[in-house]
Amino acid sequence: MYKLSKYLIDVDLENGEILLYSTKTGKLICLSEEIYKLIVNKKYNKINDKILYKLFYFQIIISEDENEQELIINDLLNLSSIKNKFLNLTIQPTANCQLGCNYCGQIHEKLNMSESLVTEVYNYIKYKLELGNYKNLNITWYGGEPLLGFSSIKILSEKLILLCSKINVDYSAMMITNGLGLKENIFSDLVHFNILKYQITLDGDKISHDNSRFTKKKGRTFDAILSNIVKAVANPIYDEKKCKIFIRCNVHKDNYKSIDNLIDHLYELGISKKISMNFAPVHDWGKNYAKENVGLAPEYFGELEIEWLLKMKEYGFRHSKSLLPEKKYSTCMVTNLDSELIDAKGRLSYCWEIPYTPEFDYENSEMFHGHILKREYKDRNNLPLGNWYESINQVEYKTTCKNCKFLPVCLGDCPINWYKGFASCPSFKYNIKDLMVLEYINNKEMLNGERYLSN
Repeated sequence: MYKLSKYLIDVDLENGEILLYSTKTGKLICLSEEIYKLIVNKKYNKINDKILYKLFYFQIIISEDENEQELIINDLLNLSSIKNKFLNLTIQPTANCQLGCNYCGQIHEKLNMSESLVTEVYNYIKYKLELGNYKNLNITWYGGEPLLGFSSIKILSEKLILLCSKINVDYSAMMITNGLGLKENIFSDLVHFNILKYQITLDGDKISHDNSRFTKKKGRTFDAILSNIVKAVANPIYDEKKCKIFIRCNVHKDNYKSIDNLIDHLYELGISKKISMNFAPVHDWGKNYAKENVGLAPEYFGELEIEWLLKMKEYGFRHSKSLLPEKKYSTCMVTNLDSELIDAKGRLSYCWEIPYTPEFDYENSEMFHGHILKREYKDRNNLPLGNWYESINQVEYKTTCKNCKFLPVCLGDCPINWYKGFASCPSFKYNIKDLMVLEYINNKEMLNGERYLSN
């Protein structure tokens, strides 16, 4: 017969309806209290076949003899061996950055990719595309500050776009930038290079942002960055090319009270419907102990996040995705052999935190798995975190993931944090029920239609 899945979160709406969210499928459904009681009391014979099918489809109920944890762990172990059709590369065209953010773990240097390295990077990517039979190439430009390596971005983008068109591979690109150099003409050029998505950080209102994200000469940056954002979304190509700007707020004890002011300001500027926002608690990076020094308790951050999301809904901000976490098929670069980072020195690594971070970036570090110029490549499976899902299964690095009901939508969150000795759990673990209600409000029509279950 059947049994109730252990990977469920429930919310009683106190109106005769129950919300159920399955972390195995990442789906939210609404069902009548009557149906819910029948499920809990195992009176499946009183539920019609159509409803039973949907309950089984959404993994609310499962076969009575199913060992859910074992199946999930086995699926994860199998995931690592599946060949991906997407080649995802993060490229750092420079090791430099204008900013000296007080929570940054990188040590910057005035180094850009050389012309010869740019050529070798192109040849390396071309080789991987041809060898791997990929259907998609996605590039993320990262730094340092990638715009300081604009010439490399231009050359590589033009060559890769041409290559992909010749070999019938879909090309897409995004950029993680501090936004300081995103002038109107630069933005137009980047869109021409098919860079259509941008993540830009604003750490609260003007005062709070300028106190944490300043230039290396202690110069203020908020006004210049915001001006660039406003001009970018006003540019006709922003809508024509379906560009997206995501504002990231790194939240800590010194700026959390100013996030409301930032949301208000973006709304007053008339750009709330053009951009998305997300919030992230600061974390330790390169032994800077940011979380210990200025971090918020995760439970409190979860409460604040809900308040900000409610305000964003009121102001009509874009939502880039569902508020609820979706089922994941890979944790990050660490677990995806079709994903890696190429830094400004030509080294290959499998985490954004590795290059230019003294904790990991040193001579003979095991965190680098290759060098394009030297044509040296190592088997990533034999390096630290090389078998992450097996590490979860064996409870290595003091992980608590194996027995957690959020595992299918989290997959360990951030392996490098566990490796450093820090527990790494996403904020939705602490505010999931509020997120469920918010998602219900946002999608009430669907949840009262195809995802509403009642006899």
